[in-house]
Amino acid sequence: MLTVFQLRDASVQESVHQYASLQIRYVDLPLLRQLAENETSDRAAIQIHEALAWGLHIQLSLQRHFLNAIELKTLARLPLSWCDEQGQPIYLHRDRLLSYADIAQLSSGILVLQRKCCVTALAREAAITRNIQLIRQE
Repeated sequence: MLTVFQLRDASVQESVHQYASLQIRYVDLPLLRQLAENETSDRAAIQIHEALAWGLHIQLSLQRHFLNAIELKTLARLPLSWCDEQGQPIYLHRDRLLSYADIAQLSSGILVLQRKCCVTALAREAAITRNIQLIRQE
């Protein structure tokens, strides 16, 4: 488990030989924007891309109040997993329709939706049953 500050100083090559996954805590909005735009001016963004290239599983921990500000469509395409500050899983849904099939494969956590995403009644019921909180971006 590393903070973004520690990640900037870490060696990805050493991490690859020691770990199969990395959890990065306290991810900030500038880093999220750089990941979404595939920009590599920040050392932490370079380290994350390099770790992904080595095949490491990366989980980013971010604060819940950032969920409305993230670039959902772009970040959902990246092979990253997400959690909030308490370790609860965060799922990013980039499509305009949320169906039961999308919910059926998830366990409890937070599902972030686009502002104009249509949620079917069956998907809403399944989310309640599976203890999945739906958050729509504003």
